[in-house]
Amino acid sequence: MKLKSEPFLSPLLKKAEDKKGGSGYDDAMASPKTVTIERIFLDRTAKTSPLTRRILKDLPRVPVTIVADKKAFLRDIGKTSLSAGKKSLWITRFKGNFLKPCPATGTDYLCCGYWVLNAQTHCPLDCTYCILQNYLNVPLITVYVNTGNISREIDTLIEDQPKRLFRMGTGELTDSLAFDPVTHFNERLIRHALKKKMILEIKTKTGLVDHLPDIRKSNILISWSLNPQDFIKTQEFKSAPLEARLKAASRAVQKGYRLGFHFDPLLLLPGWEKKYSELLEQLTSKIPESEVMWISLGSLRFPPALKKMITERFPSSAITAAEFVKGLDGKMRYFRPERVRLYRHVYAEIRKKWKDVFIYFCMENRTVWEEVMGFSPEKSDHLDYLFHANLEKRFPDLKLPTAKQTSYFQT
Repeated sequence: MKLKSEPFLSPLLKKAEDKKGGSGYDDAMASPKTVTIERIFLDRTAKTSPLTRRILKDLPRVPVTIVADKKAFLRDIGKTSLSAGKKSLWITRFKGNFLKPCPATGTDYLCCGYWVLNAQTHCPLDCTYCILQNYLNVPLITVYVNTGNISREIDTLIEDQPKRLFRMGTGELTDSLAFDPVTHFNERLIRHALKKKMILEIKTKTGLVDHLPDIRKSNILISWSLNPQDFIKTQEFKSAPLEARLKAASRAVQKGYRLGFHFDPLLLLPGWEKKYSELLEQLTSKIPESEVMWISLGSLRFPPALKKMITERFPSSAITAAEFVKGLDGKMRYFRPERVRLYRHVYAEIRKKWKDVFIYFCMENRTVWEEVMGFSPEKSDHLDYLFHANLEKRFPDLKLPTAKQTSYFQT
């Protein structure tokens, strides 16, 4: 069925365009064209959901197609291009648990024990290196409406291991905030997490924090992926500029949220040393270390099949021009000496001003840890414990259970 589409711009983003006269950028929001929805596909089993009604109310001008045969729809929609899929919304139900352990990349690389909440998949942003291009079978922005059991899933996990500190986040298969002004999914999650001994992380590359509730400072953090502005401009399309992300982080602190930052992927592009130094000077001069719960470091890595997709979708991108080697997890990575050089530079720049913030590697081996930081967690369980111990020490107001290695180490 051919649809006559009238693009929809998320209400918060529409204000930014109105303010700037059409296509400008207001750093109180995100990039002005972060979420443009041209068509909606609605699973008939999701028609009566309150979330469905909210979405349709916020997107009144977007054509809606009711899907009766879900199996046939998913088979056919798989042929949709990624670019078109980022402008299409699929509202449906999910069978199974929403809360899952982070899909670690293999025992050869240390995993931090993070848990992910996947109530939405695919991302309206368009980063050249995004693994979702090669990972998800449905190329549409997908919102699951049957998320009522998520609180119960969280409670069950915590009750099963009460001496552990679970860290959970919503940004594994999407940007946590890009579509949140419409769904308001995070607000309910935030209010539940405030009552629990856990850490909830909301990850984003946008500036969309104004719609989030003001809260008492506690166990909720909003984290931003950061890269130099030149790299954002050429590799992270439809995302907020660096300055906007830092301003949003400052506003988040005022609203009661703590912060996290992810330098992942770090990119070996021309001028990287100077550009990362300038970025870290901006960050550490504008954001107080006391508000930052953790920082992650990770370098560019991708499954081999993604290289072809990057070169086809982003022919002007230079990120695949570097030399890569296939890692033990099958992903292409910079050679270890180059990764270590990159990490050492960024790590040293952070530590010039921030002496206490917890810094960790995402999916790196023990050799890299030792060569950059001078030590390595013994294994993944140990890294999970180190998070708990550091947060207990630096944020006593959380009144966390005492961190004990025996609560983490599995035999």
